[in-house]
Amino acid sequence: MESVEPESEPIVSSAPARALRGLALVCVSLVAIAIAGIVYLHPTATWSTPQAPRVVSETPGYRVSALDFVDLVTGWIVVDFDSGDYALIHTADGGLSWTRQFAGAGQGHRHYLKFFDTAVGVIGLVGTAPDLHRTSDGGRTWTTIAMPSVRGTVVSWSFVDSFFGWALVSGTSADSPSTAYLYRTEDGGFTWVNLGTPAPAPDEAFEVSFSYFTTGWLSSASSRPYAYKTGDYGETWTRVPLPAPRGGWPSGGTFMVAVQPTSGTGVVASVVFFPTLKGRKGQGATIQDFPPLTVRTFDGGVPVTYTYATAIGSRNLGPIPQAQAPNQTRLGTLDNGASWTPITVPSSSGALGYSDAADWWWVGSGQWAHSQDGGATWAIPVPIDALDPVPGTLDVLDTRHGYFADVQGTRPVLEFTDEFGLHWRAIPLPGLAGADQALT
Repeated sequence: MESVEPESEPIVSSAPARALRGLALVCVSLVAIAIAGIVYLHPTATWSTPQAPRVVSETPGYRVSALDFVDLVTGWIVVDFDSGDYALIHTADGGLSWTRQFAGAGQGHRHYLKFFDTAVGVIGLVGTAPDLHRTSDGGRTWTTIAMPSVRGTVVSWSFVDSFFGWALVSGTSADSPSTAYLYRTEDGGFTWVNLGTPAPAPDEAFEVSFSYFTTGWLSSASSRPYAYKTGDYGETWTRVPLPAPRGGWPSGGTFMVAVQPTSGTGVVASVVFFPTLKGRKGQGATIQDFPPLTVRTFDGGVPVTYTYATAIGSRNLGPIPQAQAPNQTRLGTLDNGASWTPITVPSSSGALGYSDAADWWWVGSGQWAHSQDGGATWAIPVPIDALDPVPGTLDVLDTRHGYFADVQGTRPVLEFTDEFGLHWRAIPLPGLAGADQALT
């Protein structure tokens, strides 16, 4: 174990001064729509005049790839640099000041970031050797924990608290180098138990997500549309059939079933079908990775690799260009998979967030929408004073408060709402030219 004590470099950046909107903007249609949305969702809510966010033109030298807030003012953000390095910055005052707490060589890999309270948290890379970084003092010092008995690369991390966690690792078997094995820790990552292969061949497991100590789900690729679920801490897994859309499921191909718990007993699944290649010049596709959904397609010509977006609001993806996945069926459950309901999203772009199993937010293209039934139906989107979230950064704390990252001009900012998502305040993030340099 290696103890890392990075230099703490605080920086205070004042929140932008906001000009009051003119009377003409307070009137007419926008106010009518905003008031209607508030009355519909929260009849007793109060609201204030939205403030226009400031556009900052300075080049910060980084982009936001992940964030995690444990309360209204305490949060952490992972930033990626063009060099491939990354850094973790921390705020304890809602973004007014920041401290750099950790830095490393990310080489473009995705990050897993999870804090359980204001003191204990973990950060790990996906697609690299299974090393986990852990803090018990709010990020001031870190311990690097290696998994010495585990060979291969991490496909997915999932923790439900500061002790119980799971790692899906690929390439641990010389006979089957692409097989994914599942490991469990009960002491915060210091020791791990090999639970074997959760998805038997030829099915492939791509991501593990636990919603409770006993209950977890797999995102997987297989010949039929079903999800994998465990109810015994990951020891055994069963297939959960998913209801067919109108017209039934297609046949003769591969189903990518992306599954993510939302909150409590809520789960959302996105099913994507790709036909099997037939003949040397036929059409078809093979799934390479998830998340994001990466597919090698064949259309009779040169094979091309595509990256697709699904309805799953997977966190920690970073700003990866994506096309909407074809042949996609979206399903949701509020009872841990006992029953499923078709779900919709207001737009294929934007970001989804959840405060509980039933209460969902969608933010995209200067609009916000709300669902109170787990995505089955949505209120009419209303205009908001914020831009598109960076993929995977919408963090809904409760029915009233939320954060996400976006970009104004060339500078990343943190957007915050304490008005049910209807109005947002932009907080400029500090300048940081490199992982080993101070905040400015």
